[in-house]
Amino acid sequence: MGAADGSIFNRRTVPAGGFDISCLVGGADEGLDPVLYLHGMGGAGKWEACHMSLGTVAVTYLPQLPGWREGRPPDTLRSVGNYADLVLALMDALALERATLVGHSIGGWIGLKAAVQNPERFGRMILANPMGLDFPQAAAPDLSSLNEESFATAVFAKLGLIATAQSYGFGAEWENVRRGPEFERQWKGRGLVADLVKGGCADPEMTAMLPTIDAETLLVWGRQDGLAPVEQGEALRSTLPNARLTLIDNCGHLPMAEKPETFNRLVRDFIVGMEVDIPDVVRV
Repeated sequence: MGAADGSIFNRRTVPAGGFDISCLVGGADEGLDPVLYLHGMGGAGKWEACHMSLGTVAVTYLPQLPGWREGRPPDTLRSVGNYADLVLALMDALALERATLVGHSIGGWIGLKAAVQNPERFGRMILANPMGLDFPQAAAPDLSSLNEESFATAVFAKLGLIATAQSYGFGAEWENVRRGPEFERQWKGRGLVADLVKGGCADPEMTAMLPTIDAETLLVWGRQDGLAPVEQGEALRSTLPNARLTLIDNCGHLPMAEKPETFNRLVRDFIVGMEVDIPDVVRV
């Protein structure tokens, strides 16, 4: 299966847990567990390079969780635990008895919450800068206390001008990170998540249950992450029985956006059982 196959997807609406969930589905069955990708604060809705990369080797499901389109959580989803229950209901609706979980940021928190409830549903996990960890040596900031500037500094390893692909053709153009669409998506999601968790990003109950998850797990962490500090990744690696940690240099909270080629290579190699040296990656 090649890159062209991974780029093909369709959009489905899946009734689950009292919601009609928009879900992008792509890739083909290569004999591996299907992948369930839980998005981060910026939401979903687009089939991006990281999903294409996964789709080259496995059927990949990308739901847009309720609330992200509106910018606030629904009245019936008032906790991360409520979202975890919804994810398990979605898996039932999709007839996914078992899947490889990929969770980024708040999606990693939701995924871990689901995994401590039903560890048998997840054969393997890829967690990219997950939130929700309660390790005293590496406290996360209160989202509600961050203004735009402090939030940008926490999320992105590099501010200022970056080269981004032109939307209308080949080539690239310069874009200011603070004025770009990625910042706007993340800032809007920050408000939703802060409302959901009432600012605090530590889940002591879930953290205490993490040793019960024995799934083979790849932890991918931007070394300059200011929302989920890299010390959390090191503590999580020591807590999960079957985890390995990879650190990406010059990268913050968004490895799939800041270091897309590196991130895509890491997750794809893990899915197919490969491990090769990659520039800017430190394996711990």
